[in-house]
This record gives sequence, structure tokens and C-alpha cells, in this order.
Amino acid sequence: MHLLTLLFGVTLVFMVGSSQVSGHVNSATCNSNEQMKCTMSCDCEAKYLTDCCVDPSFTGVINIKTREGKIFNAYCDQGWTYAFKRFDGSEDFYRTWVEYQHGFGKTDGEHFIGLDNLASFVKGRKCKVRIDLKAWPPVSPAKRFAEYSIFNVADENDKYRLTIGGYSGTAGDSMIIPHNDQPFSTHDQDNDKSDTFNCAAHYKGAWWYNACHHANLFGSYAQGPNCPRNAECVAWHDWPTLIGTPHNHMYSFKEASMKIHCC
Repeated sequence: MHLLTLLFGVTLVFMVGSSQVSGHVNSATCNSNEQMKCTMSCDCEAKYLTDCCVDPSFTGVINIKTREGKIFNAYCDQGWTYAFKRFDGSEDFYRTWVEYQHGFGKTDGEHFIGLDNLASFVKGRKCKVRIDLKAWPPVSPAKRFAEYSIFNVADENDKYRLTIGGYSGTAGDSMIIPHNDQPFSTHDQDNDKSDTFNCAAHYKGAWWYNACHHANLFGSYAQGPNCPRNAECVAWHDWPTLIGTPHNHMYSFKEASMKIHCC
């Protein structure tokens, strides 16, 4: 009896200890090096960074926990946190409202972190945003950027309304007019100002449409510079030179990304 009691007690202690490790959510944070080192340790599953800018030397995928407690994977680039990346058309961006809320794709590939995560990440913080674009050859320079010193996305109650301003950069400003102060739209949730059609459905994308867009970075990905239908592709109308025929809404960019800095 004494032996059985002892064995039972040891087993029970082990089971309780294991349960506490796997189920415990620790709010502690660690830097990226610590996070990488502890991925093989059972107690490090619950450690998160608050922002990529905690370690501006790191590039790669980390776990982020926002001030509100939202947890998601993010791709860091020397202090910047990516909201989305597009570069080869491997991920379909013509998706539903719910899919855009939750996010989709692989964090180290083409992806979008999700509207809920994005809104939670920037809430109550002073953030800037940078949009990077890459054109197809032979456009030169192929890479240009648009940076905005004011950036915020509201929560679901306000349809993830965009606040953006303070442009600087080399790509031209395709965001402040007409996209500032606009709610987000998808083909199954029409929040735009067009009286004639659903902008997301008509232009095969999702975005902070007005009526309708100068930028359509969630539009169809063309495997080349020519967009088969007007303004339907990965479009940025105000690129400073004419690269589309007969205008830049007939051009589809090779790469597009958005990254945020809030530190």
C-alpha cells in the first residue's frame, strides 16, 4: 500500500506540473535573441515581444503580444513590423471580411497580419508606416517607397477606419487622397462611398476604398507589369513616372509591402 501510494503521489505531481507548464500564459517579454534561444524550452512558449523595435538588429519571425493581449506572429525588419507582404502571387488576397479580420498567409512569405491584430497593435500609440513598391524590369529605379508619419487603424466598431498623413518618400502619395478616413471594405462587406458598385468586388481586392481608389495593393497579382483590367491589380496610381499604358492604373507591381514603426 505504501509503495502504491508513493507511486500515485509522484505521478500526480508530475501530471500537475506538466499541466501548469503547457497551460500557463506568462505575460513576460524577452528580446529576440532570448526568444530564439528558448524556443526549445517548455516555459518559453508564453514569452512574447511587444514590438519588433524592441530589438532593431533582428530580422525574422517573432511572436507579438499587444497591450490588449492580442497574440500573433509578425515578420520583423530591423525594428519595423510588417503588416503585409506581396512578392510572387502565391497567396490569394481576394478574400472575405472574416479572413481579413483574422489574417492569412505565412508570416515568412506572402501574408497579411489581420485587421484585428493591426488595430490592436497600433491602438493608443504614435506610429508611422512605410509602403515599399518594386516595379518589373526595365523600370528604373525599380524600388520606391511612401512613408507616412501619421498612421492608425480603428477597431471593428468603426470598420477599421484608416487614419494616414504626413507623406514623404519617392513613390508618390496614393494614400492620403482618397483613402484617409475611410473604412475597410471587402467583396462581402461594402463600406465604400461609391454609389455605382462595390469597389472591392469590382476591382478584385480589399482596401480602405473611397469611391474607389488610387492604391489597390490587395488587388489581383499579375505575373508581369500589364494589368488585364483597369485598376484591378496591385496598383499605385501616383508613381512619379508613367509606367502603365495608357496610365498607371493599368500597371501591376511586382512587389508591395507595408511595415509599421511605433517606437
